Amino acid sequence: MKTINKLPETKGKYVLMFVSNNCPYCKQMEKLLKQMEKDYVSKGIEFYVLNISNNPEIAQRYNIMSTPLIYFMNGKTVVGKELGAVSKRTVELELEELLKAGEFIKKIKKLFGFRTG
Repeated sequence: MKTINKLPETKGKYVLMFVSNNCPYCKQMEKLLKQMEKDYVSKGIEFYVLNISNNPEIAQRYNIMSTPLIYFMNGKTVVGKELGAVSKRTVELELEELLKAGEFIKKIKKLFGFRTG
């Protein structure tokens, strides 16, 4: 997982987890996501972690009140969101939905002869 200090500027699929200092659940979820990253990075999903204790302006700007907070993103679209410590299976389901995100639009474009790129 890449540690970042600002929101990622990617158009791809990614997981963004907000954490804070002295948060035991954050450490637990960070460990879980690092394990899962091995299986999903090859499928085109990037993983990021942003510490709001070190970046309080982001927490204030986006009204982040509690951590860990995980967003499953397709570009700028939120596909899924989890708050607190969740199970591995819950994260797997969110990741599978993220992988499917945008597939319907691609199928429609292909059906009508539009380029998908």
